[in-house]
Amino acid sequence: MNLNIEAVNQIPQILEIVKILSEKIENKVEKRWLNVAETAYYLGYSKDHIHKLKTDHLVEGKHYHKKAGRVLFDKLELDKWVISSKN
Repeated sequence: MNLNIEAVNQIPQILEIVKILSEKIENKVEKRWLNVAETAYYLGYSKDHIHKLKTDHLVEGKHYHKKAGRVLFDKLELDKWVISSKN
């Protein structure tokens, strides 16, 4: 068996990187509140279409909230809306 000594010497460093990445994945907090751009990306629509949905289909106080001049969408409610939507 032919082992590359340089590669063997890098194993502790590689294991440390794997440990750090693993901890980051475990500690990742999923974002619940999305702005218009994030909502558009999440649902696969344009920002203009999100504004139209907000006007025509989404309910303020349920799907989105206005806070300090910003519109924030509730990701959990958006998921429910997508699942129940027949459009």
